[in-house]
Amino acid sequence: MRTIESAFDAPDATTMIDASNAPAVDLSQPPMSPKMAWRLVLSTLLGTTIEFFDVYIYGLAAGLYFAHVFFADASPTIGVIASFGTLASGFLVRPIGGIIGGHYGDRYGRKKVLVASMIIMGVSTFLVGILPGYAQIGHWAPVLLILARLAQGLGAGAEWGGGLLMLVEHMNKTHRGFWGSLTNFGIWLGIAIGTLIFAGITRLAPETQEWTWRVPFLASGVLVLIGLWVRLGVSETPIFAKAEQDAKAAGHERLPITDLFRRHLTPTILAVFIALGAASFQIYGAFATSYAAMLHLPMSTILLFQFINGLFAMGFTVFFGWLSDKTGRRSLAITGSIIVVPATYMLFRSLNAGDLPLVLVWLVLLEIGHSMVYGPMGAFLAELFDTRTRYTGVSLAYQVGAAISGLGPLIASAMLASAGGPPHVYGVVLIVAVTGLLTIVGAACAQDRTGRELPT
Repeated sequence: MRTIESAFDAPDATTMIDASNAPAVDLSQPPMSPKMAWRLVLSTLLGTTIEFFDVYIYGLAAGLYFAHVFFADASPTIGVIASFGTLASGFLVRPIGGIIGGHYGDRYGRKKVLVASMIIMGVSTFLVGILPGYAQIGHWAPVLLILARLAQGLGAGAEWGGGLLMLVEHMNKTHRGFWGSLTNFGIWLGIAIGTLIFAGITRLAPETQEWTWRVPFLASGVLVLIGLWVRLGVSETPIFAKAEQDAKAAGHERLPITDLFRRHLTPTILAVFIALGAASFQIYGAFATSYAAMLHLPMSTILLFQFINGLFAMGFTVFFGWLSDKTGRRSLAITGSIIVVPATYMLFRSLNAGDLPLVLVWLVLLEIGHSMVYGPMGAFLAELFDTRTRYTGVSLAYQVGAAISGLGPLIASAMLASAGGPPHVYGVVLIVAVTGLLTIVGAACAQDRTGRELPT
């Protein structure tokens, strides 16, 4: 494997191809210093780690605590549905955050937007940790919870795409899948940390858990301060700097979202379909954990399994990102989308049977299938758009996919309730089947630019 400093050399200009067949541009520049390269990688890792640490601890807390803390006047089942509704609200607003972040990121630079997104995410997550519950302020409790979650979603909507582009736009074409996969590696690191913390919290006495669930939300503030210190020291991507220079010279002041829909509508739709490959995790991660609690399975064990699976996910994500540089993105996305459907069915069958060893087996197999889509996803999406619409296109596609995926636990909870509750859960597999089919369509129809330069 190449060293990090050589992997971040300026891209070749000899084969650079644009979506509209524009001529190649010269992006030659001195190689990035090893210190700056490591700082860039660390900046992206911390950003996505914080983003999904925040999102995942919210999802776990929604399934385990929010029903009686913020929705105490509702029945347990309605309380869980309402809690997942607040989770879904954050996902639904993420495309707006992606559009706003993408607009400013494509107009004024990736770095400025990433600093703002990290601050918004950190502050909103910290506020969730100090919000009083229904017993203290009544109906204002869920209202404020939803507002904090919406702010969190706006910040997160701008984070993933910008962090991804800071990596893929700095590197050359031969290792883009590998380095792009580190964006999603940070996601799993955040999930693993959040899962481990909640595995410890659920082992405490019930009366202690009434306040200890807030600790990880408060701790997010510390992570944000570290992340900001690292992020403020990174440089703008050379390919964007060149595009900005050319736009100013030509006197172009374009609206990225307008250009995106005018020139890249089909790739945008296909990118959304590809991004739906993340939907399976919301079922086997967030919803399955809540379902295990309904079955009164040992929650500390289930969370430990999710933590172990998160460790596997880190390795699988990077491995399949690396492999996509050799085999292409398309074949992996299609294969992974097929694997997750029967594995989801078997997971819920094992949960209903209380067969915990098999639960872990199916979780790991699900993660293999999911990572085949998720590992190469960053590079796959980035390669579909040109430089002046890439932040908007990648963020919009990924966040629309995430918004639809985020509805998964809410829809699954409603399906379960309408079916009469446990053990009638198997209809939930349809969610994974439908989103998987759309991912297959997107991957099959999208252009696979593995090994080629990014469109300019």
